[in-house]
Amino acid sequence: MNAIIGFTLAVVRMADMLEFYSRVFGIVFESFDDFGTTLYRGNWGNLDILFCPADVANNKATQNRHQLEVEVQDIHTAIALIKILKGELMGSIHETEAALSIGCYDPDRNSIVLKQRTR
Repeated sequence: MNAIIGFTLAVVRMADMLEFYSRVFGIVFESFDDFGTTLYRGNWGNLDILFCPADVANNKATQNRHQLEVEVQDIHTAIALIKILKGELMGSIHETEAALSIGCYDPDRNSIVLKQRTR
């Protein structure tokens, strides 16, 4: 069986991104040196996550070409953190019978959908 075991984000605003993902999603990062720069790795649930400076990754994109959907325990706490950690909300909370959801941007303008199950 094939499975995603990790992913790398090419990051422009490293300090802001580390603080955002650490505080909003509880990821603990550790730094290490490789490729002539400092990289940051952590675990997000069952996935390995790596932050690599965008210039080292030769990534010239100005916005992501993917969109993460992340389950959070308390969407209101996540929204409050996003507002103070240089993130940006996309509209307001959408409510269905099964979940609350809202779109947001991280400090590098990658889009993320936050979802809190209500059932």
